[in-house]
Formats: sequence, structure tokens, C-alpha cells
Amino acid sequence: MVTLCFALMAAGMCSAQWYVGGAISYGSQRNDNGERRSSSFSFTPRVGYVLNEKELVGVRLTYQNSCSKYSDELTSNKGVIAPYYRYNVVSVGRFTFGIEAALGVGFGKMTGQQTRKEWSIGLEVAPVVSFGLTEHWWVEAYMDLFSLNYYNAKDGDTVLSSSFNAGFNADDIFSFSALHLGVVYRF
Repeated sequence: MVTLCFALMAAGMCSAQWYVGGAISYGSQRNDNGERRSSSFSFTPRVGYVLNEKELVGVRLTYQNSCSKYSDELTSNKGVIAPYYRYNVVSVGRFTFGIEAALGVGFGKMTGQQTRKEWSIGLEVAPVVSFGLTEHWWVEAYMDLFSLNYYNAKDGDTVLSSSFNAGFNADDIFSFSALHLGVVYRF
């Protein structure tokens, strides 16, 4: 029985195709009277398998930096590791439209009037549009729209804030910080 399972896994991996890539995002916002400004940047390298024309699996590592200026300046640096699964819903010519779900765990530090350590865990669902430039090179864009996550911030042993969030991320729809643009190379 074990031999049969390994044979089926090997057969599935023979039709699989490795890929590597990465995406970036940047956004900047200012309120109406210019008193509050914020900006964010993220870089997300990824690696994974194309299992078949409909399914992809992999892991992505994200570095996020954000800065907010109001009465004081807050800077946050965070790293996230997130295994993901993508299902391609439809392909039209060289375009592919899909949905990607990722389970991410993040750790970081925020500095301002006080320094605090942050961590989070969450599920994100994002629509993805891919375009095949060649057989091996693809460009893609995805937007973080739905999330379910838990966030915690501590200063030493003292919990400064803790929150559970769920829902549609409509706040960043019109900012580029939610839009990730990337390139992927399939071997």
C-alpha cells in the first residue's frame, strides 16, 4: 500500500512544473488635510509547483515595511511566511484568472514612541490574473481582498493590543498597497 502511494505521488510530480518568482507592492496615502501620511512597501518572493493547468501550490515569503506619520512617526517591519494554493478558474488565450488562498504567519517589530513586537496569523484570499509572455515567463497581479486574521502586539510581557479581524478589505481597494505585481519563471 505504501509503495502504491509513493508511486502515485511520483507520477503526480512528474507532470508538475517548478516555478520561482516574486512580486512587489507600494502604496501611499494622505488624508484630506494632509495631517496624516502613510506608506507601505512589500516584496514577496515565491516558489512552488504547477500541478496541472488548474492547480498550483507553493510558499511565499513576504517582507513588509510601513510608515505612518501623524503626531509621531510609526515604522513597522514584518516578515511573513505563507504556504498557498491557487486554483485557476478560467483561461482565455494567454490570460489566466484564478483564486489564491494563503495561510500566513508573520513576525515583526513596530517602533515609535515605544517599541513593540508584533505577530499575526491569518488566511487571505485573493483574485489573481496571470499573463503568459512565453512558455516560461509569466506576469501576474493579485489583490489582497478578503482576510481572516489574528494580530497581537507586546511590549515585553505586556500586551499592548490584540485583535481578530475578518472581512472584505475595502479600505485599500483604491490604493496600490493592496495590488501586488510580479513575474514568475516556470522551469
